Amino acid sequence: MEETMLDYIKESSTLVKNNTINSRELTKEAVEKYLEKDFNRIIIIASGSSYNGCCCSRLFMEKLLKVKVDVITSFSFSNFETIFDDRTFVFGVGQSGRSFNTNDALDKARANGLTAVGLTGNVEAIMKDHVDTICNWGMGIEKIGFVTKGVATLTTFLDLFAIEAAYRKGLITIDENHKYHEELLHVSDVMSETYNNALKWYEDNEEELTDLKRVQILGYGNSYGAALEGALKIAECTGHGATAYEMEEFLHGPSIETNRDRTVIIIDSGDKPSTRANLIYDNIHVLTDRVFLITNKNYSDKKVLTYANVPEYFSTLVTCIPFQIVAAKGRDKWVNPLDDVRKQMNDKIGYKAPKTGKELGI
Repeated sequence: MEETMLDYIKESSTLVKNNTINSRELTKEAVEKYLEKDFNRIIIIASGSSYNGCCCSRLFMEKLLKVKVDVITSFSFSNFETIFDDRTFVFGVGQSGRSFNTNDALDKARANGLTAVGLTGNVEAIMKDHVDTICNWGMGIEKIGFVTKGVATLTTFLDLFAIEAAYRKGLITIDENHKYHEELLHVSDVMSETYNNALKWYEDNEEELTDLKRVQILGYGNSYGAALEGALKIAECTGHGATAYEMEEFLHGPSIETNRDRTVIIIDSGDKPSTRANLIYDNIHVLTDRVFLITNKNYSDKKVLTYANVPEYFSTLVTCIPFQIVAAKGRDKWVNPLDDVRKQMNDKIGYKAPKTGKELGI
């Protein structure tokens, strides 16, 4: 039977649990490389969903490792990054490992004396020739280009890397190490529960979540990464325009375009801005009735998807799920009439190296 996006979304919770259980072995090569020097900055180079998954982990990595973490698109790093320090640790991230821009960026990093580690789902891909060490981030095989479990497992890998590296460097205690692992195991259970709840949420709102004319997604902190990924998934799978905004920035201009045809989806991932997220949800209905909220608060409102409490710094593993389901369901209903032309265009422009025959998945 052909695998579907929904199959991969559902599988993500199991992979997060298994990867957390095997955290030390999974992250060993990357952690050992990080311990070789007293690094004072981490740059993560990525594009597309990989970029978004890295944004979901950036703040947690800073919290534990006590260094600045920057997520930079591959194209920007290759063409515009000019400040280099040999105490900078670089992750180059790409699920296929075949991105020209990412591999060019890794070459530039190494040419400027930076340590470069590749993260991929295909360790036999050409990326291996552009890094000091290449690591599989533990996603298994994903054959559909509209990646889902790849995002969840990438976010988890970076979180686990931060936990293991912070512990090895003495930045967190063994009790804190265990606490974070236990929290991630709990999150994996909440992911499974949220998958089922999000399917029902979609079914209860199917007409509006299918008829998307223009979508605005609001997030904050770590959940801004989930908003970015939600916008990308909806756009590429349903053909409807979608844009992510940092929640407060939405009020500084973008809300002017919001009208009765616009759909607004707000991510409340907890922590201090939670009250603000709920306040915006309660008041934005004067602009549009097409408003949805993803929250850990209880509402008697079919447009609100409530998930069980999880730490805000791990919440994106949960809050990405409803967007993935909207995208997967929308993909079943929409055929891109320009898809063949688009693929031909991409091939002419050139953005990925061809497969060598050894790679698995996309």
